[in-house]
Amino acid sequence: MAKKYNLYLYNAEVNPESANIQSTRPSVGDLKNRFKEGSIPLQTDYADLINIADIGRRACGQAPQQNGPGKGLKLADDGTLNLKMGTLASQDFSPLILEKDILSVDLGSGLVNKTNGICVGQGNGIAVNNDNVAVKAANGITVNSSGVAVKANNGINVDTNGVSVKAKNATIKVESTGISVGIGWGVKAGGEGLDVKANNGINVDSNGVSVKAGNGITVNSSGVSIDPNKVLPRGMIVMFSGNSAPAGWAFCDGSNGTPDLRSRFVMCGETISETGKSSSKASGSGNGKNFSKDTTSKTISVSVTVKDTILEESHIPSHKHIGGMSYYVSNGLKYSYSSDTQTEYQINNQGGSSIWMKPSSGSNYYAYTSNTGGGKGHKHDATASSPSHNHSVDVIPPYYLLAFIMKL
Repeated sequence: MAKKYNLYLYNAEVNPESANIQSTRPSVGDLKNRFKEGSIPLQTDYADLINIADIGRRACGQAPQQNGPGKGLKLADDGTLNLKMGTLASQDFSPLILEKDILSVDLGSGLVNKTNGICVGQGNGIAVNNDNVAVKAANGITVNSSGVAVKANNGINVDTNGVSVKAKNATIKVESTGISVGIGWGVKAGGEGLDVKANNGINVDSNGVSVKAGNGITVNSSGVSIDPNKVLPRGMIVMFSGNSAPAGWAFCDGSNGTPDLRSRFVMCGETISETGKSSSKASGSGNGKNFSKDTTSKTISVSVTVKDTILEESHIPSHKHIGGMSYYVSNGLKYSYSSDTQTEYQINNQGGSSIWMKPSSGSNYYAYTSNTGGGKGHKHDATASSPSHNHSVDVIPPYYLLAFIMKL
């Protein structure tokens, strides 16, 4: 419905913005009918026409008793009525602007213009809903009617004092100066953090914790091991029981720069650099090893001197002598007799017989002499000699066979 303006209410004392401009006069259509052809306009019709024409002047604030256009309006240089546009800094409101000849709201920071009106721009962490603007919670944040809060997970404590680290035990210390790790055995606080506290045999650097290698020890990616080149120097010879020499060792058979110790005993030289060997070896194998050595050929001479010794009767062994004459019978033989073979003649010592009996017959009796000599011992010195000769002696002592191996 078109508004009706009371054209007679405007005067110098009336504020056109606060005046009741409800019209009680004829409409434009009625007024046109009064001035159409064949009609006789009345004085009031002319007054209405003049008042209608004056509405534009009054709307621009150009009527008498007016001080210019109303608030928010201005007259352009060409006399047209325009909105009064401008900028006002540091105010709690935002002025309107003309954008492409359209009255628009000047959008400040955080506002966007959409088809359904002005709304808050949705940036990171903001959710714009149909009826409100809310914080958009992501990981670690919770939003509820109480406000925005940190969502506490393992190791985090949230209370009225703020967000803090939740220490489980004494290994973690939470103090006003910060979070620190409790220092236990083997650990120390270094310039850039916790360091392993190195003691004897341990080295700690930017590469990590490692074993400090001393004499005879080598440390590499494979682990800690004995350095055979230091603990077992090259040229070292040891006894070994096995079928083959270990890696880095060689059997002492005269090859690979080793001495030939097969079937030989080892003797220490007078100096560390003295070398040498005999040309001989033990013979045989296994349980039958032997080495015979001939002694030096010698002529043994023994001198024995027999002293002049006068034998006494007591020194001569007890014995008897047989007489040279044969007797026919044993009559008259004082010291017994010895029977022997017959001889051609014998003394006939029978009673009343002649001396000789020929030929002899029967047994022949030979008279013993009396016993003499005591059988005592006596000494003799003599000289004796032996032909030059030698002896072959097996000089192998009881043994057990082992191999000699040398470190290469």
